[in-house]
This record gives sequence, structure tokens and C-alpha cells, in this order.
Amino acid sequence: MRVLYDYQMFTIQKYGGISRYFFELIKRGSDTQGNTVSLGLKFSNNAYLNKESTKGLYPFFLHTQFYSRDRLHELINKQYSIFKIRSGDFDVLHPTFYDPYFLEFLKPKKPFVVTCYDMIHEIFGEKFPQLVSGIGANVIANKRKLLTTATKIIAISEQTKQDIINTYNIDGKKIEVTYLGNSFTKKPLSNEEPIVKEPYLLFVGSRPFYKNYSGLLKGIHQLLKQNRIKLICAGGGEFNDSELKEILGYGLENHVINIPIKNDHQLSNLYSNAIAFIFPSLYEGFGIPVLEAFACECPLVTSTGGSLSEVGGNAAIYFDPENPESINDAVSKVINNSSLRQELVKNGLRRLERFSWDNTYAETQKIYRSLL
Repeated sequence: MRVLYDYQMFTIQKYGGISRYFFELIKRGSDTQGNTVSLGLKFSNNAYLNKESTKGLYPFFLHTQFYSRDRLHELINKQYSIFKIRSGDFDVLHPTFYDPYFLEFLKPKKPFVVTCYDMIHEIFGEKFPQLVSGIGANVIANKRKLLTTATKIIAISEQTKQDIINTYNIDGKKIEVTYLGNSFTKKPLSNEEPIVKEPYLLFVGSRPFYKNYSGLLKGIHQLLKQNRIKLICAGGGEFNDSELKEILGYGLENHVINIPIKNDHQLSNLYSNAIAFIFPSLYEGFGIPVLEAFACECPLVTSTGGSLSEVGGNAAIYFDPENPESINDAVSKVINNSSLRQELVKNGLRRLERFSWDNTYAETQKIYRSLL
């Protein structure tokens, strides 16, 4: 069986959960059972593909920025994807994001599978107008078109599957749930120096509205000062003016720190030495950082938003993400109870056994084969 993955997410993302997901499928895609994969991609600065020195793939001005570089990067890769799709030299097409550009080039009876990661834009569009304007509006329109025309849909959680059904009235028989996996190893060696020496809580990734970073600050600003601990924001870019103003407003200029993330090993170090990982999102379609925390033996305190309780199970302390008092109480409980933290770590390692990229790959292969 021959599977073709297109250019989209490996052109958009340098790091990120979606490109990691597809990288893990591609890495396993040429196996002893005669399965092969190909990429509609010639140039990529994606960290996962480049790390593996993927054959026939080259970086695109990785350390050089110039006007329209990203647009040119996309254009070249899109044309190469179209060339591969036109050739028809594959059994199943799996686009890596929601642009439906390929539909006019797909030969009749060639099946395609689309993965739906979440329904954030549709569910929170009224609350956050930014999600349904500009690029967000295109995402919604494109997603709707692909979900309704795909041969099969992969949802990354039962929550996401139900949200698809509720939003677009799509037959549930067309949707298969395939959980994601974890790419992190266990806790680093005990003699490795912590990146941050002082006690800290950890927040990981981007901080837009639905990630509820502002809600987290509102809920824990007093705890940070009372307990003399830091909040480390790993990745997500430097704080913008609005975020800096908020930090100063709470008097947290000595308590909230942003650390850029260069690789998984660095992030693993931050997870492994944190008092707890705090994941306050209003909604997640899955939540890969949950599994990363489990693998690094980091206690998890998270919201009830979306699929987080589905993935976290009994290995987390949960809070209402829109209730600052609930956030405060949950985080305080974990800060002040070492035996509870140990129990969460133990439950997290057990919970992690349910999620692996090998399982994701095997289940995805079954879906592909069902279309032949």
C-alpha cells in the first residue's frame, strides 16, 4: 500500500503537534509488510524531518530571511504536491492540513483521508471573533469542505469526533478515533543540571486566547508570590506588550519567565524539574503536552476543557478553566502536597502506556487498508 502525504504542515510548522504527528506516521510508513510512503514536499525547515535527514528533502534558506521567502517556499512545495497527486502513483492520499487545493487534481476513485485535530474555531468563534475572521474563516470553510468530501475522517479523540458530528451533522460511521502518541523519553539522568534552579510551575507552548494563559495568571498570581515560585513559560515566543503589561499589573515581573525552546531535550528537562505542569486551555482536541508531562514524571494540573480529561484520566488534578478560584485551589493542592504529586506521577506513567505512536500508526494503517 502506497500512502502520499502532502506539503502543507511541513511547510507551515518548524515545530508543532500536527507536524510531529505526521512525522511519526511517515517514520514508520515504509515497513516490512510492503507499505511505502511518499511526500509531496521538496523543501522543509521542519525540525522533525530535518533531524532525520529525510531522503530527497532539503532545507529552504533555513538561516536566511528575505521578502516573500515563506510564500515562495509554499508555492514550490504546493506545485510539487500537485505533481505527485496528478501522477496518481499512490493508493491513499492523506493531506496534512485543510487546504482543499488537491481536490481538482485527485483522480476519480482515489480515496483521501483527513485528520481533524479539534473544532476550536467552530466552538469558540462567538467568544473569540479572531477565530472566525481572516485566516480563521478560511480554516473553517476549508475544513468543512474536506470533512464533508473525505473518504474517511480521523479524529484524535472521542471528544473531537463528537464535536464534528454535532457541528457538521456528519455520519459517525465515517469517523474513526485514533489517539496520538508521545515522543518523549523518560526523566533525564539524575545528574543532569536543571535549566531552572528555583522552584517553578511550567506552562508550555503558545499563549493565544483559548490557551487561557491570562486566566492562569489571574488564578495563580497570589500563589506565585506567597510561595516564592516561578512560572516558566516554555516556548510560544517572547512576551508581547499586552502580556508584559499584565505581568507587571500583577506584580509578577520577578516570577514569570519566558524560555525559548530549541529541542525536545531542553523541554524534557523543564518538565522533569517542575513542581507541576499547568495546562489551562479552554479546549484541546487531544493535548500532546499531557503525554509529555507523563513521560517526564511531571505532575499534571489541567482544565476540563475538551478532551483533556479523556486523555489525562486519573493522572491529573482538574479545574474549571474559567474560574480563577478553581484554578487557584487545584494548583495550591498540588504545590502543598508532595504525596499527591508522587501519586500523579505514578498514575501518569501507567496512563502513558495507553498512548504510543506505534499504536497510532497501526490504527491508521487499518483505516488506510479499509479504503482499498
